[in-house]
Amino acid sequence: MIVDVSAGQKETKSLSDFKFVTRNELLVCYSESVGENPIVLPDDRGKAVGVMSKALQHFIRKAQADGVVAGAIGLGGTGGTSLLPTPFRSLPLGVPKLIVSTIASGQTEPYVKTSDLVLLPSIVDICGINNVSRVVLSNAGAAFAGMVIGRLERFQESCNEGKKGTVGITMYGVTTPCVNVVNERLKKEGYETLIFHATGVGGKAMESLVREGYIQVADYVVGGVMPCDSSRFYADYVVGGVMPCDSSRFYVIIEKKIPFVLSVGALDMVTFGPKHAVPTNFQKRKIHIHNAQISALRTTVDENKKFAGFIADKLNKSATKICVCLPQKGVSALDAPGKPFYDPEATGTLLNELQTLIQINEDRQVCPYHINDPEFANALVDSFMEICSKNPTKRS
Repeated sequence: MIVDVSAGQKETKSLSDFKFVTRNELLVCYSESVGENPIVLPDDRGKAVGVMSKALQHFIRKAQADGVVAGAIGLGGTGGTSLLPTPFRSLPLGVPKLIVSTIASGQTEPYVKTSDLVLLPSIVDICGINNVSRVVLSNAGAAFAGMVIGRLERFQESCNEGKKGTVGITMYGVTTPCVNVVNERLKKEGYETLIFHATGVGGKAMESLVREGYIQVADYVVGGVMPCDSSRFYADYVVGGVMPCDSSRFYVIIEKKIPFVLSVGALDMVTFGPKHAVPTNFQKRKIHIHNAQISALRTTVDENKKFAGFIADKLNKSATKICVCLPQKGVSALDAPGKPFYDPEATGTLLNELQTLIQINEDRQVCPYHINDPEFANALVDSFMEICSKNPTKRS
């Protein structure tokens, strides 16, 4: 099926070899769904692109509900890449979605967000077939066909067969030892685990999967949802780093009443790009060069107070079963004796403020370990197992 989503004044000619949905059919269908008179495209191209995007999204959702969508593929420049992603992202995880785009190698987060949408660079502008575009478009078609065939072949498979449930875990590189222990033990206990890199979009992706029912428990660094570093997004959000969460953090977990275990991995740092890109007002602070592209800024006592208030405010509004585990001897690989971010005052302030502000006394514990000590990782899993035994979750 080919759908005409052109936003110009001229309509595309029908193609006899395919089922072809004209732009007018798309707009009529959309108009009826919103109870309006037939929609006429605005003369303004930007507004017209917005209208066509909404019309396509309605069409795709209806087609998906009717069970006639095996995947979606499109191509475009800046206009097409603005029009297509929102409708494509409305398809569930696993349904192939691919866009060949002239801007696929730029800042793509606004287009992909937390979906499995694939962007493929077009290399040359999309204005006809030549010896370069022929190769790129052929590869795109082959890749898309492979995804569709693969999905159809595994359609009847159940990835959770024999599992107790799926646990979402957030982590950062500086809490890897902790997450490795947690991951292995949860697998031995019969859980499937999904680990998300705490880079801002990673946490959003995990919460999207919670919303869609792929994750039944959460662990912000471990657990139903277990986040070893679930809270580390707050550091970038509050201070202004490049890998932040947003104000909606935890809302979906609270909404779905999913039990989770929370820790405070990597709240000793705020992430920026190369050192020269760190804002001027932070240049005199303690900065650790992680690699050529990433720098980390040590958080202060005052910032840790803000983190604690931000986190506690979220948790105190929740009716969800929560356990908070706090590592007394450090929150990352850099926050340890002899390491660049070791600052007992700043870390101590974070832990003390959280103990004061969080109101769930019976499920809050301070462990006399570093976050990467095996003992702490096992304490996280112990807390998780206790929560799950008291609050069994149904697999979706």
